[in-house]
Amino acid sequence: MELERIRVTTRDAYRTGQEPASFVWRGKRYTVHEILDRWYEGHMDSTRLPLRYFKVKTGEGLIFILRHHEFFGAWSLLITGSPGQG
Repeated sequence: MELERIRVTTRDAYRTGQEPASFVWRGKRYTVHEILDRWYEGHMDSTRLPLRYFKVKTGEGLIFILRHHEFFGAWSLLITGSPGQG
């Protein structure tokens, strides 16, 4: 799994792990049009750090998977074989 660090604006600015509203990747800003799916890792396992994933569709119709690392408050984008294909 390859990840790239991104900047994300969330719907509720008080908590960085809320739903993403937009993000900047490789100098381009994308608006999140729809959240297609979401899932969590590590919340029930005390040996793992909590991660939140969001599968999003942009206004351009591109699909991306965004990950929020709760411990570090960091957002990343999952790099797949074809950008925008999730």
